[in-house]
Amino acid sequence: MDDYMVALNDASVSISGEGLLDATDAVGRADSSMCASAAPPPVPRKAGRNKQSNFLAYEDNLLCKSWLEIGNDAITNTGQRKEAFWSRVVERYNFVGQGKYPERSRKSIMSRWEYIKAEVNKFFGHMAEMIRSNPSGMSDADKSVAVAADFAAIEKHNFTLMHCWRILKGIIFSEGHDQVFGSDTC
Repeated sequence: MDDYMVALNDASVSISGEGLLDATDAVGRADSSMCASAAPPPVPRKAGRNKQSNFLAYEDNLLCKSWLEIGNDAITNTGQRKEAFWSRVVERYNFVGQGKYPERSRKSIMSRWEYIKAEVNKFFGHMAEMIRSNPSGMSDADKSVAVAADFAAIEKHNFTLMHCWRILKGIIFSEGHDQVFGSDTC
């Protein structure tokens, strides 16, 4: 392996026109173990599939607000099927964010929502525990900071969706956690 590293750093290593490595060791001897065919051509990406940029905080906010607006629509209320619900959320998200944010696919928006929902559910669990313990002298802001620290210690990563928490916490506390973010919701 040391000879290989020396050969890589040595100026006598070159690539021939046939695509084979033409290598010599530090003393000029040919090393057949280092001769190999050229690397295989890269695998082409599927046409039409470009990775979009990550969601930013204001896009998360728009997604949460869209989810709340469509989910709390008094006209359709809970009579919506999952497909219709998400079609409306995606439509609203892309309409309101038109020109300001990249247009997102249904799959992208649903995937992001699942992540937000899971993280906010975990944070809510930690917050509910904090509220049950009822520490005296702590403001709501102090509780949020303490819960974020508990979350980071237990979950092994920071809670990065405080902006979503601020939007969703009102509905969570007013309507009950299971009704809003239970496993059977959209």
